[in-house]
Amino acid sequence: MARKRINGEGSINYENARDKYRAAITDPNGKRIVKRFDNPDDAITWLSTTKSEIFKGSYIPPSDITVGEWLIEWLKTYIAPNVRPKTVLRYKQTMNYLTPLANIRLQHLTAHSVQQFYNDSILSSNAKNKLHKLLKAAITKAHILDLINKNIMLAIAAPRVEKTEIVIFSQQDIQQILNTLQSKSTNLRLRKYYPMMLLAITTGARLGEILGLKWPCVTNNRIIINNSLQENSGKLIDMPPKTPAGNRSIIVPEEVMSALNSLRQSDKVIELQGYVFHTLNRTPYAPRNIERIWKATLKAAGIEHKKFHCLRHTHATQLLASGIPLLEVAKRLGHSKASHTLDLYGHAIPGYDEHLPEKIKNIYSL
Repeated sequence: MARKRINGEGSINYENARDKYRAAITDPNGKRIVKRFDNPDDAITWLSTTKSEIFKGSYIPPSDITVGEWLIEWLKTYIAPNVRPKTVLRYKQTMNYLTPLANIRLQHLTAHSVQQFYNDSILSSNAKNKLHKLLKAAITKAHILDLINKNIMLAIAAPRVEKTEIVIFSQQDIQQILNTLQSKSTNLRLRKYYPMMLLAITTGARLGEILGLKWPCVTNNRIIINNSLQENSGKLIDMPPKTPAGNRSIIVPEEVMSALNSLRQSDKVIELQGYVFHTLNRTPYAPRNIERIWKATLKAAGIEHKKFHCLRHTHATQLLASGIPLLEVAKRLGHSKASHTLDLYGHAIPGYDEHLPEKIKNIYSL
């Protein structure tokens, strides 16, 4: 009488019709797993490995889910509920670059294939680094959830990030921008944006923070940053700052407050809870529209184009160069850590070493 096979013991049979060795085993969930091999040794190895994994409790059931499918599920279930809509959009944009890996089964993805993808990609090192962070987070989560039996990303070093130089305007550039926006010879369409540009230059606030500013947050000689206007899928959304440090009160010069008050008085209809900067329909400006105005402003001023965000960089570096303490600059910018401010702008401070020789001379009584 033939011995009855014990559940989970597995079996190997030769299939004449296919000229293959058929290995089969029932997993802990009662599902029959079958694989075919060209030679018996491979079948024996697979069966032994599978039985060992089942015995140790490390067995992962086979799955057809692809890398692309898992990334979509991971973003939807584990990331989107906890981040801002604009952040989700950035994740999706980054995921588009992973198309070459998308159709690979998640359980078949190897460290070698990922590394080869990095090596062959023509993306910048910074873009590769972002891809690596995203992929590592998704694969790590898959490992935690027992979708894969190994976290392959632990074997891959993150692509090195090349630090880019901070681009700033000179003091002459800033003065030329302001003069142009105040000049009667400048198109009136641009001149009306003078208060907005002045506020950006003198506060270092982000574009979204300026566009999201509302009148209740303009008081005495300060503006209160507690909102940021973000564009997501064509819709403008009021969002709170990313971090608690982003909620801040910024002191501004009298000239800036005067420009804001004049702007408010020029409004035909004053909305107490309305946006400081708005269209004729009293809706907020879209960031992309202000970028166009900014480009036209620089052209009118005869200054080489730099991004609007460079006003923030310029404000920070000039404050530091003027001797304003690092902690105060970090607080004004809404940075959570002063070390981040130093990392960004410490090397870009203009003229920071001009007086070092004299100071060293005095320290050592030379």
